[in-house]
Amino acid sequence: MTHNRIFSHLCLAIFLGSIAWGEPVPLPPSPQRPGADSGPTKVGVTAWFADISKIDSAAQNFSASLIFLMRWNDSSLAHPGPEVKTYALDQVWHPRWIIANGGGDLRNTLPETVDVAPDGEVVYRQRLIGTFNQPLNLRRFPFDSEVFTANLVALGSSPRDLELAPDAQSIASGLKGAVGRSQKITMQDWRVTALDARTTPYALVPGTELSGYDISFTATRLPQHYLLKVILPLILIVFMSWTVFWIDPTLGSSQISVAVTSMLTLIAYRFAIGADVPKLPYLTLLDAFILLGTILVFLSLIEVMVTTRLALNDRVKTARAIDRHARWVFPLTFALLSALCFVR
Repeated sequence: MTHNRIFSHLCLAIFLGSIAWGEPVPLPPSPQRPGADSGPTKVGVTAWFADISKIDSAAQNFSASLIFLMRWNDSSLAHPGPEVKTYALDQVWHPRWIIANGGGDLRNTLPETVDVAPDGEVVYRQRLIGTFNQPLNLRRFPFDSEVFTANLVALGSSPRDLELAPDAQSIASGLKGAVGRSQKITMQDWRVTALDARTTPYALVPGTELSGYDISFTATRLPQHYLLKVILPLILIVFMSWTVFWIDPTLGSSQISVAVTSMLTLIAYRFAIGADVPKLPYLTLLDAFILLGTILVFLSLIEVMVTTRLALNDRVKTARAIDRHARWVFPLTFALLSALCFVR
């Protein structure tokens, strides 16, 4: 027992001595950027929109499932093969990427690993699900078309160090621009018309750029929802307000009742569509049309007050003449100004 205790103490002393006075144990070398001495490292990117579930104009974002692949060559990882080796991502050099316009709920769903072929070709795959923030120009809402982009940025790498570009192998295999999408997507109120991917340096601060890559799709809004549930009800409310022009001015109470009912209906309508209309500091096409309808309904109420007052003062003939003119002035004004709204 005594010999064992002495041996244990001796081993402990040797171990502590090696820590205190021995040579430090070398750490594994940090992964180096491939081809650092011969220009920027070229990384090919392939992107695929597996799904586009929603575009939220009010929140200025879109929700999607985006799959992307990065491919580069690292000769230091070449091996006899023939099998492909898998490494944890932090074991090899890789672009330290982020999605610059990613929402708070954006998440990675695939393991953080890379596959390395015998010749040193490295392939990294990832799938992102969540929202992407997207400032929109909604001046022609709801007849607008927008470009929606996921901004892929390599942190700590300038365009002189890292070149992100469409993957040549994917293009050779028939995927135009190395970007594609599923033919069946969840989103139903927009139509995707084009896809694009390009190298776009990301301006971090003036004079400083990071290597970046934009993956985008162009979509056109399908306006049927707004035509049937927003624009058509407004037109009917405006038409309803004009019925006062066919009521004799001597029936002032009936005229005022219809005019006030039209105004109250319009107010209720404005509350009902509040959630469907983006809150913006500028007028959209739809905003201008709603404002036009609101003004005309209010003016019809003013016209009724004027003709009623004239009828009460025994000027019925003048009141009826005003009503006759209003029957064509109001519709003509509405038609002309509406045309200006929609063609601007």
